[in-house]
Amino acid sequence: MLRTQARGRRLLDYLSTLPAAVPAVVFAVALLWGYIYLPVPIYGTIWMLLIAYIAHYIPFGVRATSAGLVQLSTELEESSRIHGGTWLGTLWRVVIPLMKPALTVGWILLFVEFIRSLSLSILLYSNDSVVMPVVIYDLYETGAYPALAAFSVLQTALIFVAIYAAKKLARLDNFMQLR
Repeated sequence: MLRTQARGRRLLDYLSTLPAAVPAVVFAVALLWGYIYLPVPIYGTIWMLLIAYIAHYIPFGVRATSAGLVQLSTELEESSRIHGGTWLGTLWRVVIPLMKPALTVGWILLFVEFIRSLSLSILLYSNDSVVMPVVIYDLYETGAYPALAAFSVLQTALIFVAIYAAKKLARLDNFMQLR
């Protein structure tokens, strides 16, 4: 949307933002009904949860990526193309390295949303695809408070480790580029 003048680019932007306007419970029920009637055998699997997470939280990733792309000058891409770079080569050698901070932030944001998303998970999980928010909710409902506290601390620790690892990788990547 940001780098082209193609027709329909604004519509694509609106469509990518649309899932943020739909409550997660309504989104989960719609997916549940849709996959019950489709002949695709993913109902009750972890794949259904993954599709639901990606489809519902895609606006966060799109916005994080768009914010990073807006900051890049188009002259960098034009210079690469003038010097013989292909479109894919320009993307791989110029755009993606400069977009790494925005992409890292987008992945962290999506990971945090995925790991705490109860409203989507509670309607779409099965015994074969139980995820952490559902386990925490079940422990709360059964009154197993010590296990609930342990899982909550584990969930928080996973989020901190993911953020710390992403920050370390970003610093290491910046250090390697300076050499």
